Amino acid sequence: MPNPENAHRAKCADPRTIIFVAYGQMGLLDLTGAQTVFWAATRCLADLGLPGYVLHTASLHGGPVRTGEGLVVQTLRLDDLLDEPINTLIVPGSPHIRQALMDSAPLVDWLRVAFGKAWRTTSVCSGAFFLARAGLLDGLRVATHWLMADLFEQMFPRVELDREAIFVEQAPVWTSAGVSAGIDLALALVEADNGRDVAMQVARRMVVYYRRPDNQEQWSPLLQSQYATD
Repeated sequence: MPNPENAHRAKCADPRTIIFVAYGQMGLLDLTGAQTVFWAATRCLADLGLPGYVLHTASLHGGPVRTGEGLVVQTLRLDDLLDEPINTLIVPGSPHIRQALMDSAPLVDWLRVAFGKAWRTTSVCSGAFFLARAGLLDGLRVATHWLMADLFEQMFPRVELDREAIFVEQAPVWTSAGVSAGIDLALALVEADNGRDVAMQVARRMVVYYRRPDNQEQWSPLLQSQYATD
């Protein structure tokens, strides 16, 4: 039986468009960790004479968006990108997700529309809250930051939360745990698109571990032992 990922890979003769969905108080590393992976992948693919990725950071109204850490990011307008083929939507999380959901309620409506246009939709950390609020995760197994697991289950009882996973694939939806797990997710997406060798090259360029397994515990025994050591 043909592998659908390989079929998709073969069809991508043009650069793949990735839209990073920005909003006020989003987490900076949630955004830039994954962005750097796709940027590095594009450089690796260019060395092979292959198309890479076109990266857009966009918000509902465009213009400057302040992250939770205080850095201001310049963005395009989301509606201006809906007419072009979208390979991947990526929604970063926020350390202030309750407030972010209230402040960005129209973004949920936009995600419902964009979901039908994108080849796959993903979230980093508490970005899963936006996808769940849009009704895009009902009946799926997902990941989010372990600190927000209780809140997520209270708010979205129809979604199956995997409290341990670093990232979860439920095609066409991928979700990840918190912060740096967005890098693991992005490396997995690069591997799905281009194969393991390219993903390995990206990891080497970024000087990161190739990627943690998707089922590795977020709160690993090693980290627990380090935390308990005096």
